[in-house]
Amino acid sequence: MRKLSHWIKQPTPTALVLIGLVLALTKFLPPISLTHQVAFFLILPPILFQGGMHLNLKNLKQDWKPVILLAVTGVVISALIVGYPLAYFWHIPLNDALLFGALISPTDPVSVLAIMKKVKAPERLRTILEAESLFNDGTGVVLFMVILTMIQNDQPLKLDNALSQFLLVTGGGALIGGFCGYLIIQFMRMTTGLFPLVALSVALAFGAPLTAEALHCSGIIAVVVAGMMISAGKLSHMSPEKKMGLDTFWKVLDFIVNILIFLIIGLQLQVIGINNLIEFKGKILTAIIIVLISRAIVVYPTIWANNRIFRSSIPSGWDHVLFWGGLRGTIPIILMLQLPKFQYQPLFLSATFGVVLFSIIIQALTIKGLLKSLNLPTRQYR
Repeated sequence: MRKLSHWIKQPTPTALVLIGLVLALTKFLPPISLTHQVAFFLILPPILFQGGMHLNLKNLKQDWKPVILLAVTGVVISALIVGYPLAYFWHIPLNDALLFGALISPTDPVSVLAIMKKVKAPERLRTILEAESLFNDGTGVVLFMVILTMIQNDQPLKLDNALSQFLLVTGGGALIGGFCGYLIIQFMRMTTGLFPLVALSVALAFGAPLTAEALHCSGIIAVVVAGMMISAGKLSHMSPEKKMGLDTFWKVLDFIVNILIFLIIGLQLQVIGINNLIEFKGKILTAIIIVLISRAIVVYPTIWANNRIFRSSIPSGWDHVLFWGGLRGTIPIILMLQLPKFQYQPLFLSATFGVVLFSIIIQALTIKGLLKSLNLPTRQYR
């Protein structure tokens, strides 16, 4: 697969999406759609867990303020900035437009992690972008579900209720992930072989989100925090051989799952239909432009405030990478496929797919050029 990606001179995620599109257009495979259960409990946990395990905790401790601002406040602001203009341009009710805004606003950890692994950007910059993408999905999913529930119950959007529910769901997910991670680390201390360590980590990666969801908390936040707990635990309680073995297992699993997820994204064209993409092409272009504007409005003031108020200087030019590197991918695709049948469903499906394609193909392919133009170190995709 890497040789194929190198042959067509594309990064692996982009190559896989393109292959999926070709398979969808040729109808080589039957329609394949992601379900909530498969996506949230089988596909996302290993990717998010591996991402949490390999976050640079030292850099995260230094830059947690801009990460929280981007991952929490930024998603809410972005949903509003996307929703209000689209209500006007698409001629749809405001609550429906805000639902699309919540769906499309969080940057996607699967896409960001996969792309940033291929680019030798400064480690601190990678940490900010990757940490934001790992945490802001909890915000986006909770916001999406709150707005969807209010629309289904024909209730007005109440910010105080949305905020309290968000704090409960995300805070609960973090606590559950931390508690599960702590328990597993205690068991790891009592094990001597590599296989029991791997088995315990797998139980944590899949068990933490299941536990959180069962308690009506954020499984996404739980599995990320659980991965970070293992990252902290392995630094102090594991031998170099065990660390290497555990890391190798999760890197292999992460690579396999990424192949599947990006192929499935391309294959969603079968579910959506190319005719709908053509019919809504003008509205899709409008959505892409507004999503980019919302990202700019969130990123640049956040970095300015971080440098001026918190005195944690982020180097010049990094804000451009944070803006353009805010990729959309798996999470919006999963959320859009959970939408019940309603009047604007074809538009939402088409617009989401269009924004994701632009993000994974256009933005992903130009990140390397952006880094070079800013005189930041890069390496070839492979």
